[in-house]
Amino acid sequence: MRTANVIISFFTALIMIFLTGLPSCAYDGDIRQEPLKPLICCGEKIYDSENNEVTFRGVNLGGWLIQEDWFCPADNGKKGDHYTLETLVSRFGKEKAYELYNIYWDNWITEYDFSLISGLGFNCVRIPFWYRNFQSDDNGTWIVDEKGNPDFSRLDWAVEMCRKYNLYAILDFHGANGCQGMQDHCGQAGNCRFFEKGEKGEKFREQALEMWALIAERYKGKPEIAMFDLLNEPLCDVPRFKRDYKSLNKFYDDAYKIIRKTDPARIVCMEGIWDIGKLPDPGKVNWENVVYQLHLYNGTEQSVENRIYASKYLKYNVPLYVGEFHPTGENITLTVGEMLDTFEKNGVNWTVWTWKGYNSWAAWADWFIYGSVDDILIVNPETDSFEEIAEKWSSIKTDGGAFYSGHLDEEVVPFLPYGKTYAEETDNDKGIISSLKKTYHRIQIFFELIIDYFI
Repeated sequence: MRTANVIISFFTALIMIFLTGLPSCAYDGDIRQEPLKPLICCGEKIYDSENNEVTFRGVNLGGWLIQEDWFCPADNGKKGDHYTLETLVSRFGKEKAYELYNIYWDNWITEYDFSLISGLGFNCVRIPFWYRNFQSDDNGTWIVDEKGNPDFSRLDWAVEMCRKYNLYAILDFHGANGCQGMQDHCGQAGNCRFFEKGEKGEKFREQALEMWALIAERYKGKPEIAMFDLLNEPLCDVPRFKRDYKSLNKFYDDAYKIIRKTDPARIVCMEGIWDIGKLPDPGKVNWENVVYQLHLYNGTEQSVENRIYASKYLKYNVPLYVGEFHPTGENITLTVGEMLDTFEKNGVNWTVWTWKGYNSWAAWADWFIYGSVDDILIVNPETDSFEEIAEKWSSIKTDGGAFYSGHLDEEVVPFLPYGKTYAEETDNDKGIISSLKKTYHRIQIFFELIIDYFI
């Protein structure tokens, strides 16, 4: 079967290079030369220090600093990145395991990606991270630099890339110590202990607050950082009767106060996930310069509009930001483009989920700006050798030949200020390429069936 995959991938690469190549819209130094300016919230709007209104139109760097196996080259059975990492630690030792992860982090996102994101016309990136990027175990043991300080060099590099390519950075705490939700995207599936009562839960929350204290100190005053996203999808998939919103909002308040001590002008973002009404009225809890965030995984135009209108009806008088979204569920009647149209009409900030994905179907999915057309680089952490993992994860650069522009860019680019020109200039070519991709996909499936039968 591996032989079959190699054959399919070889012809896939040849055809896709012919059809799409790599885009010519990477940052060339002529786009948005003005340096980024500090931001502040005023009512439902965000402004820079020269009183220009700013609307976030960006993309998530999902799968980079925290993996999710449905679109990343690692098969952990949807158990989460924690399982992959600890499996590699048990097999190769901690130092070697992190050596492999550094190979992954070095290749999944490179400077080329930031250049391309800026060139397409996005103005911000949301950067999901989790505690194990900076801590070597679940007890809060920091990975340190040569001076013995907590090592944030990976995040430093991302922030510097944002500065260089005029992109605002949203730092998103996607996976906290103890796991703030039940899904694998917080690092470990089915293991939400962050809100536990007692000493253990308190320790997890203290570790998360320490993380924000260090980040706030490190990046205070940097205009390229748009805001701190305190906790991704807290209480996600926790049974309704067990959702402790009181503890969640207490954590938000504690984190807000810690950040304010060090970085008083920074925008702070609180997630209501599906319902902004779970968050307090910011005026009543003395929160200033905050953004409230929704995630919209809905399938109909009415359901999306209802979420937005319900959020505005609360009259919290804060900017609304949709950090993640995609048409999902049964009876889907709208597209990503139609969701974006609704956001734009209602003055909502947004970031697409997500920049790139790796799987045999990724290039044809509307989840990714860039996607692969094969799955031969997916790592099995339980059986692949150190050398095999290193080789696979060294081959996942966006410009390395495994990734191609997918369907999502066709829906998103027209909503980007610079991208409108790019979209108009390439509309005919993109239409032809889209049709050829669909035809090719049918041919690929046919050959897969033939090869599977004979090999």
